[in-house]
Amino acid sequence: MGFLIGALKIIIVLGTLITIHEAGHFFVAKACNVKVHKFAIGFGPKIFTKQGKETEYTLRLIPFGGFVQMEGEEEASEDDRAFNKKPIWQRVLIVAAGATVNIVFALIVYFFISTSTNIYYGTTITSLANDTPEYISGLRSGDKVVRVNGKKALVGYDIERMIEKSKKDEFLFEVERNNNIQEIDVKIPISTKGLLGIRYDKDRNVAGIVEDTPAYTSGLQSGDKILEINGITINSWEQISEIINKIPDSDITLKVARNNQEIDIHTKTISTTDRFYNLQFDAIRPAGFDSIIYAINETGDYFSATIDGIITLFKGKTENVEVMGPVGIAEQITSTSSFLEFFYLMSAISLSLGIFNLLPIPALDGGKILILIIEKIRRKPMKQETEAKLTLIGFSLIILLAIVVTSTDIIGLINH
Repeated sequence: MGFLIGALKIIIVLGTLITIHEAGHFFVAKACNVKVHKFAIGFGPKIFTKQGKETEYTLRLIPFGGFVQMEGEEEASEDDRAFNKKPIWQRVLIVAAGATVNIVFALIVYFFISTSTNIYYGTTITSLANDTPEYISGLRSGDKVVRVNGKKALVGYDIERMIEKSKKDEFLFEVERNNNIQEIDVKIPISTKGLLGIRYDKDRNVAGIVEDTPAYTSGLQSGDKILEINGITINSWEQISEIINKIPDSDITLKVARNNQEIDIHTKTISTTDRFYNLQFDAIRPAGFDSIIYAINETGDYFSATIDGIITLFKGKTENVEVMGPVGIAEQITSTSSFLEFFYLMSAISLSLGIFNLLPIPALDGGKILILIIEKIRRKPMKQETEAKLTLIGFSLIILLAIVVTSTDIIGLINH
């Protein structure tokens, strides 16, 4: 039964994203009066066929793709309604429509997710240890951060992003304190700190364990309650962070409560170097029109983060980006446990698919757009033989990438 539900989830996600992608090409082609011969979802043998006035609509057995076959797309045609006879700007619109629809769909879904959850981290500081650079600079619990370096902060994530992306240690915080606005110069240097590889809640319970960390293989389990670290009694979740942050790359012993028993677990911390901030912010639940403003802001951050991830990947910094192939994506889809998680993942896949498709790589929509732009500049079409060779090269690179990430996905599943 679990297998059937998982398979159904995969079909729904892939079917939806492929259908809206191809529908984008189809409807824009129709709007530009291009003759469309076939509209197909899937590949392989036909399951369902319906012949329209000029277009054959088909549903095929293998649900990993689809296509829209237009007159004059693959080979030049003299038909007035052929793709190759249309102005370049119309052809660019048709080619870009599929990926654009995927991006718009993703942002709409994520917007409604943001509106429905309706809980965000605000900009009022709720926790700040006395020995942190922020406290020493003058920030205090209860301060509401209004701006950082002149940029307005709507949610806590805005502040986090400004700090992490900065190339300087110095920050000018504008905070509201006792109904007055104060300017505070804060220095947040790059530093190295210890990490345990776990997520924990405010009751000191382990809420999750990060894969490929020593904590992952140490025997720690979600639900364990941390009682002691290296013999030091733990009374708060802030204390956990304070102790671990000070001991990078160190062996540690945790005493945890599990099933009414106390267990000693030996593991070690890892280290990471970055510009860290030590601020905790309040959880807020905006209402009415404010919730829409927050959702728009959250959706924009979601889009920016996806773009940043792809740019980071192409810079070669793969350790900071999680890359998944079809196997990994399928595993993530089947493991969703709620409607919210399911639609969030669908949104993330759709957004990544749309952005990736617009990259200027031959065989992708972005590559076709690049060829059309070159045609506009040269004022004559590229030779079909040259275009075919470029497409083959691009397709080969994509297949190679798919093989690499799929192999990584399979190895990851085996190791689990």
